[in-house]
Amino acid sequence: MRLVSILSSLAIAASFVALPANAETFPSRPVRVIVPFAAGGPVDVLARAVGESFRERTGQSLIVENKPGGNTSIGAAACKSAEPDGYTICFLTSSTITLNPFLYKSLPYDAEKDLEPVTNLVMGRQVLMISTSVDVKTFADLVALSKQQPDKLSFASFGTGGDSHLVVEWLAKKTGLKVLHVPYQGAAPAMLAFERGEVQLMLPISTEPVLERIRSGKARGLLVTGSKRDPNLPEVPTIQDVGVEPIGYETWFGSFAPANTPRDRIDTLSKIIGDIVRSDSFRSKYVTAGYDAVGNSAADFKKAISAERAHSKNLIDISGVKIAQ
Repeated sequence: MRLVSILSSLAIAASFVALPANAETFPSRPVRVIVPFAAGGPVDVLARAVGESFRERTGQSLIVENKPGGNTSIGAAACKSAEPDGYTICFLTSSTITLNPFLYKSLPYDAEKDLEPVTNLVMGRQVLMISTSVDVKTFADLVALSKQQPDKLSFASFGTGGDSHLVVEWLAKKTGLKVLHVPYQGAAPAMLAFERGEVQLMLPISTEPVLERIRSGKARGLLVTGSKRDPNLPEVPTIQDVGVEPIGYETWFGSFAPANTPRDRIDTLSKIIGDIVRSDSFRSKYVTAGYDAVGNSAADFKKAISAERAHSKNLIDISGVKIAQ
């Protein structure tokens, strides 16, 4: 009896020793978020906004680490190489996941195998804006002027091969628009070039910059690339309204984790971050800023990405953009 009692006591003690490891609450320490853009850009701002609510909900910080360059491939590669334990995630864009694989012969990451979808954060509402220094009122006026003076107009992109470049080239192929592409290393320098008058056209990844500049008299909205008008700019026609077929491709920002991250941790992150972006406070702020909040499940996000790949390839094929490698 005494031996049985001793063994029982040891078993109970062992169970208490093992309990903390098995019952660890995730996340129990800060989570690193890799952003493939410089500080101050839209994705960086979004990541920091999510981080504020993440801390409130979990008691842990989201530590943003900016890794710009390579049309987002540097950041994606860093995410891929991180320890797959749930404590490193990345906020990537549709360009990273569905455009780059069709643009580049080789990438330092495999968009389908190396990165696991967590949740789609927001969809961008894109409006083509033109400086009010150019005397055009409509997209049709722009096309006509560009044909008359093909060397006069230029547009800024956030980098060669990004959607701010591809969509304008797609429009040019569909309508005969004549504009010169000027690539910049990110949204901030591109916007500065627009402000200085170095370029006349831009396609920001949300409508907030357009709205600010329309109100200040610096810009005019010509068309919305999506299928519906932006509630903040109801007077700006959709791409269909101006007689151009829909593109089918939409810009989004999503959260990903390195492949082989435990499924339960991906689902936990998906739930936490999804709840944040679907919250009334977050939605009210970012809908105003020109985004549509999503916050879907990891499984639904993965399905949406698979469905989008055909649209992305079509966008690249029609735009005619080639990346020298």
